[in-house]
Amino acid sequence: MEGCAIAYRRNETAEKLCYVFLIFLLGCLVGWVYEEIFYWITEGMLRNRGVLYGPWLPIYGVGALGIYALKPLKKHPVLLFLLCVAVAGVVEYLVGYVGIHAFGLRLWDYRGLFLNLDGIICFRSVVSFGVLGLVFHYLLEPVGETLYRRAQERTVVSACGILLTLFAADCVLSFLFRTPITY
Repeated sequence: MEGCAIAYRRNETAEKLCYVFLIFLLGCLVGWVYEEIFYWITEGMLRNRGVLYGPWLPIYGVGALGIYALKPLKKHPVLLFLLCVAVAGVVEYLVGYVGIHAFGLRLWDYRGLFLNLDGIICFRSVVSFGVLGLVFHYLLEPVGETLYRRAQERTVVSACGILLTLFAADCVLSFLFRTPITY
């Protein structure tokens, strides 16, 4: 009986890790799509702005995980919004600061925009992430969780394994060969 309980907990842990990993990857993908559309509209061209070759931006995945961690506050939309703004602002500032000071890369530039801090974060970006955090919590995540629960466990674990392999390979190849767009 004890072996069954351990196997069940292990299975439950793997399932939670897959779910969190999928949130991370979907955040990466949605961020990449957002950036491509935004800069296509503002600059008139499509360019992969990320640090990776694939269609994902890890900063958005990290932000998505931070915003997902706020799920217990879903019954308090104003507080949830403010904390989504804070989480996204902290993630964006830390990644931008490290990019500039540790690697000499300015991957985005908000200098000249309203209420910017060192050109790394600005009012527009953090408020956008606050709104997107609410969209995530009230629309996207409930639908995603329902779809995830309906999927067969073997399919989910296989998909997570394949996606993890692709993402890891992209990280290695991009580290070795890719030069990101900088400002």
